[in-house]
Amino acid sequence: MSGCSVKNYPTRVQALDAITKSLVKALESALQKQNRITFGVCGGRSAEALFPLLAASALPWASIDVLLVDERWVSTQSLESNEKLVRDSLLQGHASATTLVGLKTNHDRAVDALDAVEQRLDKVELPIDALLISMGDDGHIASLFPSGVENSENDRRVVATTSPRPPHERISLSPWVLRNSRRIILPVFGEGKQALFNQAIQQGPNTNYPVRHVLTQTDARCEVFLAP
Repeated sequence: MSGCSVKNYPTRVQALDAITKSLVKALESALQKQNRITFGVCGGRSAEALFPLLAASALPWASIDVLLVDERWVSTQSLESNEKLVRDSLLQGHASATTLVGLKTNHDRAVDALDAVEQRLDKVELPIDALLISMGDDGHIASLFPSGVENSENDRRVVATTSPRPPHERISLSPWVLRNSRRIILPVFGEGKQALFNQAIQQGPNTNYPVRHVLTQTDARCEVFLAP
């Protein structure tokens, strides 16, 4: 797909190192243009491996807002919480100076929290300056799932969604918010995900493989890092 650069690495360690350098460069570049920037981050195993590497980078973290791209509707103390993952793995060392903007509220349901989360986003600089996003083994990104109605959201910045796997209830940034990010970093690790990625880059509706939301750029904003 146009606008994506795809890089292949022989090992995951080398890919993680390259991703870290690319993200640091993107964040430094953004900070040269504005006083405060937004770094969008996902959860998952790839992010968990990257976060300590990023936390060791001597960036001016106090000028960076870390924005979660999605969240499971669980307690932020739950092991299934993306916010907990980010706090435990990224907000350490140098990166402890950053401000974390989570999506979880005290509402019983994600759908009831949308207005409150929109208000949180009013305080964050958008578009996202650098986005770390991973792809699930069904082609989903953030909490945008295949065949989900959320793939058609063009107005709200956040959507309530339903995952096919528990915990089912989720909240996510909308497709257009992710798509408009100034720089997009997508790790694709493992043979299964690489095969899925090769399917996703074929022409077809975004709702089949929501990762297509960030692959269909008309300029080179998206970097894909492949590794075993």
